Amino acid sequence: MVLAVSAFTCTEDLGSEHELGWQCLKARALNNNEVYLFTAGYVNSDIHEQLDRHNLRNVVVHTVDFPKSVDAFLNATIGKGHLLTAYAWEFLLFFYMLRRFGKNQFDVGVKSTYAGYRWPSFLWYFSKQLHLDPVSGGGGFPLRFRTFLSAKAQRRELFRMFMQRVFYFDPFVFLTMLKAGELHVSNAGTKAMTPKFFRKKCVLKNDFIKVDASDFKMEEARKTVSVDPDILKIFHTGKLLEWKGVMIILRALALLPNSVKYEYTVMGSMSARQYYLDYVRQEGLNVTFVDPEKVPRHDLSFYFFAHDLFTFAALHGDGGHAPVEAKMHGMRLLTLDFSGLEQTLTKDDICIQTEALNEGEIVQQIAKSIEHLYYELKCPPSSVASSTSKHITSAAELERNYSASSQS
Repeated sequence: MVLAVSAFTCTEDLGSEHELGWQCLKARALNNNEVYLFTAGYVNSDIHEQLDRHNLRNVVVHTVDFPKSVDAFLNATIGKGHLLTAYAWEFLLFFYMLRRFGKNQFDVGVKSTYAGYRWPSFLWYFSKQLHLDPVSGGGGFPLRFRTFLSAKAQRRELFRMFMQRVFYFDPFVFLTMLKAGELHVSNAGTKAMTPKFFRKKCVLKNDFIKVDASDFKMEEARKTVSVDPDILKIFHTGKLLEWKGVMIILRALALLPNSVKYEYTVMGSMSARQYYLDYVRQEGLNVTFVDPEKVPRHDLSFYFFAHDLFTFAALHGDGGHAPVEAKMHGMRLLTLDFSGLEQTLTKDDICIQTEALNEGEIVQQIAKSIEHLYYELKCPPSSVASSTSKHITSAAELERNYSASSQS
């Protein structure tokens, strides 16, 4: 079969949206003889090198981009400029393909990314079948927890909840769903948000989020780093968007008694970082911020194995790659009951049940859980723990090592 995969973002180490496009492409390339990838070159500049690393020789890449001036104008748009760019890109792709391919030329067309289904696709014109994969979203934001967010983030969340439904009135999106043979959805919530007459096309995709151990330096990290015997090491990585719940954890840390020794490592960038920095300084918290650009994805193993607890207190969504990667490394997970990670949790994880709790009570529950975990894990005499031959690596030392290696 000859497939066409449309993925505006498609690379393995730039966040969930890129990862979804990459996993979609990789799965098709491993199971089909000939795959054509259509992607934005400026977003996925190393796509050819990545295909070579994974030995995917049967993928033909077409990079489609706006002129630099147009791209700069779209991305500078007030609000979600990158989303507008992704939307407009689908029209650019249609005219690009129209000049090069005929109607129904491909056996199957697969539209991937952005995951929340709010974008049109015209692959149905060039393909005998159209699949939308993956489709996610639909996660409701509990309005009673809006004070977890800044005023700006509250407005964005309300706008998101409105737009994830109003897009179904877009005639181009409606036409895309009408032409699609299958809509691969991540969960029942996404299916429920889909207009009723399209739900029969929905196919539940249980392996919506995949992680591959071969993408990480697990064995090397396991041999060289270990957790601190005296300090509770807490870790978060991902884009610093307020809905991912970093502020909830920071507020809980501010409630801890002085007897609890902890260090919270936050790896990520985006606009909310300054918001967190200001709060950390105000409360005098022991938090280390790490620039993710200095740490290749495969080296995250050194961070996962050097920490006791991974936090993902997201207010909506379908989980994420980072908490699944943390669980693959054997980390404990702290999450809220609506973070979409039900299938990932094990008995040692902390899942805060939010029903009938207000936002202050949730913060208190998290603080109590962290305090309990500290006394559970750090009570043994340090002399026993220090008898290991492994090197205990701090977040600051990890960052120094990566900075030195990148400069060299």
